[in-house]
Amino acid sequence: MRKFLLVILLFILMLFQSVSAVEVYKIKGVSFDTSGSVIFLNTSGSYQSSITDKIKIVKQPDNSRLFFDINSAVLLSKKQDLLFNQGNIKEIKISQFSTQPSVVRVVMYFDNTFNTDNLKIGNINNNLVITTAELSTLNTQFYQNTYRDKPQISEDYSEDLIVQSKTLIPQNNLVTINDQNHSVKQLSQIQQAFGSSNIGNSDVGYKDVVLTNVSDDVKLRSKYYLNSITQKNNGFLINGYGALSIQQPMVLSNPTRMVFDFANANVNSDLVNKEIFLNSNNANGDKLKIGQYSDNIVRAVVTSDSAKKYIPVFSPDNQSLILVNPENIASTAIALDKTNAVQYIYNKNLSTNDLTIRFDNPIVWGIKRNSDKLYVYFFNAVQYNEKTFENIFKKTPFSEARMSLLKNIGIRLTLPLIEKSEISTYLSSDGKNFRIRAANLGEKIEENRHEVVSPVSPSSPPIITNFRNGNKSVVLDAGHGGTDYGAIRNGINEKDINLDVAKRVEAILRHRGVNVYMARTTDVFVSLEDRCKYTARVNPNIFVSIHVNSCMGTEPRGVETHYYHDNSVPLANIIHNKLTHAVSSPNRGLFKSRFYVINHTSVPAVLVEIGFISNDRERAALTTPQYKQTIAEAIAEGIIEFYNSQK
Repeated sequence: MRKFLLVILLFILMLFQSVSAVEVYKIKGVSFDTSGSVIFLNTSGSYQSSITDKIKIVKQPDNSRLFFDINSAVLLSKKQDLLFNQGNIKEIKISQFSTQPSVVRVVMYFDNTFNTDNLKIGNINNNLVITTAELSTLNTQFYQNTYRDKPQISEDYSEDLIVQSKTLIPQNNLVTINDQNHSVKQLSQIQQAFGSSNIGNSDVGYKDVVLTNVSDDVKLRSKYYLNSITQKNNGFLINGYGALSIQQPMVLSNPTRMVFDFANANVNSDLVNKEIFLNSNNANGDKLKIGQYSDNIVRAVVTSDSAKKYIPVFSPDNQSLILVNPENIASTAIALDKTNAVQYIYNKNLSTNDLTIRFDNPIVWGIKRNSDKLYVYFFNAVQYNEKTFENIFKKTPFSEARMSLLKNIGIRLTLPLIEKSEISTYLSSDGKNFRIRAANLGEKIEENRHEVVSPVSPSSPPIITNFRNGNKSVVLDAGHGGTDYGAIRNGINEKDINLDVAKRVEAILRHRGVNVYMARTTDVFVSLEDRCKYTARVNPNIFVSIHVNSCMGTEPRGVETHYYHDNSVPLANIIHNKLTHAVSSPNRGLFKSRFYVINHTSVPAVLVEIGFISNDRERAALTTPQYKQTIAEAIAEGIIEFYNSQK
């Protein structure tokens, strides 16, 4: 077994290493989140400087669009012009503006109500992040699902977010072509977006035309676009861009096949039904076939006598994947940056448990799931602390998990499972934090419920246990406000709901003798930093931020409670329990999240998401006085109970 794994490691290191003598930003393509508020420009390579240093934003006078150029950049994917039917960002165009010098241009169009001053551009591990949300939430703790046991979850989508191809046509060449149901303006010879050499310099003289009959050209109709497959040293290297997530593989017989399903994914139509052989001279050898199994599932089928041995191995940027049989890999490779396991974290959610391992460099990892065990391999990891790992998880459902160092291979994590166990894995945006989320691991001791233990982080501020002279004080933070509308659906603004509920909580608490301080009392813009400065100046006992959730799909609904510092867990527990018992909306659980206002507040602080404005049913409820009062009473009761628990 060790021999097989060593061969895997050598093969992986060779495929995933990217070295360039000249610093050029290689932009692999666009991915986006389901809220429609975050866009990622995925880059590859090793850089000495930040990609944001290469950007200068140019805003247009009408405030509805802007563009910026990325210098020393090459666009590896096709030119893209994507239209979004929800959210503040309405359209994004990306093209190779010039090659000498190498410049990539990004043009963005926005909803008329959006203030482009609120657009944030930053980077995560030198991937460019463009967002209309809070940039502070998109740090290295921004996790993406990479593996799951469940074939379907409520957050899956195939395209509630409409992405259309768009063509720029010279106005003097427009003709009308009649279709059965509508007419579409086209060129006799259609030019794709950014097709002409001077299109990056000016849009003057061109007409934007949406071609709804060119769906074959649409990219990123889901979270991952599978672009290419390469046969590399007896393994199948799958490349794409977006958020790569794979479901539990399954074995079929006659002939022996291993099936790998990619969730929320689309595949390049040129690859559908093609057979790729590991050995082109042997048509009877191992082969891979790709297909679009359903609207949002790409299926990869490996046919081989040894198909059961194939495992998926993920790149550090979560953009590519190798399907490989350990026995058939060549043993030539170059070195990849080594990494060490530096921190271990346990967190208890309402129905699941999280095991998180933090590394000091991005990881290359693989996974194998049997009926009774889960194996996770960190191929470039070289050090970990066995005693610390066991001490942190000894009184949790992960008490039987073990880490072991395999010489010349890496670190292997082994987790025993029972028949009903459900596993999901997540990787942070910087590729350094790996998380296992497990349900139904069996009967374990759970004395450390909600405990997050860190052997290397400084201790969190202590929970307040005494209130001076019986004084009880709270800062209520109504999220968004003024030019920051928050989420918007059907003319309903999140900022208005937040303020209404916050004022109702204020009235209840004042009646109960609590000193209440409001981060805002009217429809005004207050920066995140100013909210935290105000809280520090007031120095309350606790801090509660009120928000309404949203996503691109219309199905998700329910309440969530977020915390960051460990001293906020009791407050989060109590308020969340009150909320879930007060409303019939689904309980989506507690989350440790690095939202700016709760991350930069030292007193116990929580952020509550009281429902989904994107769900028709919950949006209708959230606009009624009765429902808002019910929510307010639950939050207020949670605050009072927390105070009483500290006596």
